[in-house]
Amino acid sequence: MNKFIYKTLLGAALTMPVLTSCELDQFPEGTIPAEKSWTSVEDADKFYIGLLSSLRSIAGSGVNKITEAQADMFNQATSTVTYNEIYDWTFTSSQFDGDGVWSGNYALISRANDILDNIDMVPVKNAEEQAAIDNIKGVAYFARAYGYSNLVTRYCKEYNEETANVADGGLPLVKTVDINLKPRRSTLEETYTFILEDIEKAGDLLPKMGEYTKDITVPQSAAVLALKARVCLNYKKYDAAIEAADSVIENGDYALVSARNFPTLWTADEGKEIIYQPLLTTDERAGGSMGSIFYGYNQSMSMKSASFYPTKKLMSLYETKDARYKAFFKKTDLCSGQYTSNGYIFAKFPGNPALRKANENENNAWYNAPKAFRTAELYLIAAECYYMKGDTESKAAALQMLNDLRVKRGATKFGEGEVMGDKLMTEIQNEWTREFCGEGFRLDGLKRWGLGIVRSANDIQDLDDVLRETPGSYDLVIQPTDAKYQRIVWEIPSIERQTNPNLKPNWE
Repeated sequence: MNKFIYKTLLGAALTMPVLTSCELDQFPEGTIPAEKSWTSVEDADKFYIGLLSSLRSIAGSGVNKITEAQADMFNQATSTVTYNEIYDWTFTSSQFDGDGVWSGNYALISRANDILDNIDMVPVKNAEEQAAIDNIKGVAYFARAYGYSNLVTRYCKEYNEETANVADGGLPLVKTVDINLKPRRSTLEETYTFILEDIEKAGDLLPKMGEYTKDITVPQSAAVLALKARVCLNYKKYDAAIEAADSVIENGDYALVSARNFPTLWTADEGKEIIYQPLLTTDERAGGSMGSIFYGYNQSMSMKSASFYPTKKLMSLYETKDARYKAFFKKTDLCSGQYTSNGYIFAKFPGNPALRKANENENNAWYNAPKAFRTAELYLIAAECYYMKGDTESKAAALQMLNDLRVKRGATKFGEGEVMGDKLMTEIQNEWTREFCGEGFRLDGLKRWGLGIVRSANDIQDLDDVLRETPGSYDLVIQPTDAKYQRIVWEIPSIERQTNPNLKPNWE
């Protein structure tokens, strides 16, 4: 399909609902008859546009805000009730803000399954139409793998080769559209195997890098490789993760931006290192309020007023010359209810002016396109995987990857022998936090590294009464040996366990 026509259709489609359950109920057994819906490539394109809409919703679903509130790099404001129980680690399985992550990703998986169930019946007239069908099918495999990869990190234990095929529950793997299915959980090994199978199928169908015109608004082969690297890191398949990451890094089409251009990633949603960033428009900005808990405004007080503020621990990880420090932390007058102070807000998601409507107040419009994959992640995946391989040569490669990223961000390069052994791994972990703070990576990292959640009174900004100082919240300490630590893996939503008794819960 012509690229301009496709983007016009996508922009229009994203402003309209796709098929709802009520619409589906008009047909027998809750589905639209396939023979009436899949008669041409144009029909397939309509389902493809709906799939891209779902991908965008998941990429900007707000899970970053939930996991950052649960982790240890932000403190809650006095006047907010946003994510109270999550911040305090008192949330229960029956009342939890993260349940939408489960339902949203399974909705994405269902859309992908619908395409995979039916697309092969579409009659194809020529090579151009076959290429279009292959692309849609490849993106469907990518979307299904992406949905399951999001779920496995939040709803399953950390991968352990000794128990993954025996005791550790994976996900209920839904491979077709069937509203009557009540699947059991697969093993964790089976879950990862299935995800990687879908990734391989996507890679076989989509054009390889160098064979397509780069378009970051749709998943292309670089996004498939980036997803493979992410999954293999968590699956502890370190060589495979390194190979996938290096394939994108060495290609050069998605090179890291310089320190000078780094702010543009966030102020304009532009930068060569963006691998996949779903399309947002001024008319359709769902999923774009990435920083809504970090960047609010009180109209009556004419001050910034966020729900969460960065800790001194987070800010202390950076050198002041680091481009990320300059972009992410802004000192300003701020308030929480009637309380006022002066301190730092987390300004990573300031809003893209191009997504602001005409005459819209800039203090109420902080929309950024969600960045599902950036090359910076691949450097950190490679660094961590090289380190985990354990030999001297691999650790040297880990240091090189770490330094390559740091130099691009304007930070000081670590010298040989300066950060060896455990200290090198600590700096890799710190670099994950420096680069991806606020994007939802921190909680998954703590889980992967087997580290506790530690908030200290010494790390809270001195903001008078603006910050909540309830004992056991701002000074929270939960170690892996504590009973509460099981909440680092989220419980399957109670409604799912009630309707499907075959689902074994995470929390005993």
